[in-house]
Amino acid sequence: MSEVFLIILFYLFAKLSLDVMQIRTIKTAKVHEDYLDMFKISPEDEEKSRNYNISKLKLSIFRNIIFVSWMIYLSFGGLVSEIVTLLESTLLSTYLINLLTILIAYMIVYLSMLPIAYISTFIIEEKYEFNTSTKKLFLKDSFVSTLMSLILITIISSVFLFIVPYQNTWWFMMALTIFILTILSIYIYPNYIAPLFNKFKKLDNDDVRNEIEELSIQTDFDIKNLYIADKSKRTKHPNAYFTGFKNNRRIVFYDTLIDLLSPREIKAVLAHEIGHYKHNHITKSLVISTAVIFIGMFLLSYLVNSYYYLDLLNLPQNDAAKLIALVFTYQVVSFFIDPFFSILSRKNEYEADSFASKQVDKEYLITSLIKLYKSNLSFLIPNKLYATFYFSHPTVIERINNLRSSDG
Repeated sequence: MSEVFLIILFYLFAKLSLDVMQIRTIKTAKVHEDYLDMFKISPEDEEKSRNYNISKLKLSIFRNIIFVSWMIYLSFGGLVSEIVTLLESTLLSTYLINLLTILIAYMIVYLSMLPIAYISTFIIEEKYEFNTSTKKLFLKDSFVSTLMSLILITIISSVFLFIVPYQNTWWFMMALTIFILTILSIYIYPNYIAPLFNKFKKLDNDDVRNEIEELSIQTDFDIKNLYIADKSKRTKHPNAYFTGFKNNRRIVFYDTLIDLLSPREIKAVLAHEIGHYKHNHITKSLVISTAVIFIGMFLLSYLVNSYYYLDLLNLPQNDAAKLIALVFTYQVVSFFIDPFFSILSRKNEYEADSFASKQVDKEYLITSLIKLYKSNLSFLIPNKLYATFYFSHPTVIERINNLRSSDG
């Protein structure tokens, strides 16, 4: 049995084990009464939170099994070889055969994931009263996402197919391409991609604006790029995020968050997002991820350049198979290095909280966190190993304890 096959099975086992451990923790962990009182969580609310998170985890288990099954079938099962053989029977050029092989492999996996997305939206999210989307809107979003993905994959694949013959240097050109596309996406996403899914408007709530104008002066942060997204058309989940560089930067609040929080709590959330900007978190994360991409692409090139590695994966000896091998290998490797990025992300959240606590009354940041976590039905005490792999934010209890123990 191929060593690579065993590694993929171990990858699946690790992901399923984490989900199972998290389910067990949610079922058995006892939340301290002090926290239940702090969050004003009734026994019914706690049970609802447990059931909601367990439902999502069960779907995650199913999703992971389906995805890895396709990985195995496409490679070891010979499906990619069959696709190549079928395309080679046509009069298409070598480039089109390779490109279509990649696009067909992607669409097979993507289409198998659509029913899972449907279940998540219209069964789980619907059951727990989060979903506000319609089936028509779901199909529209899926179509737009698919079209954009196909365009992006076509661009990346075309670059790869052109440079991969240069065995000693293609990894550098590929990493550089990914870096350039990442920078372009940071500039393009706010103005051209995000509006395909949501409408954005400038913040026009006078009560909120009165609260944040002082913060704007105090932190030397221009609030003209403060937007509200009509997320309530799809979900009741509240959130906010910071994106962009320099003049392109913007802070976006979901309209669901505006409806949930008081003006002073919104000011506290804004202070947190400004903290991300002041600490250059996007830039720092970009630098680290870029270094990882270049190093990772260099190391993975040794595998992709090897005919022996393609044989181990039972893939044909062509350029499309090399890119598919690269994607599958990256998928497995990235899972095991993601905890390091999660650690960095959680550190960034603490820094942003600390910055916010020095600009506003931190009790408003604490009450906003309580409302956000409670409204999202987040479970307060996750499995520690699961959180290490998957949590980009500290738990709400960790964040509140950190805020209350700080001098800010």
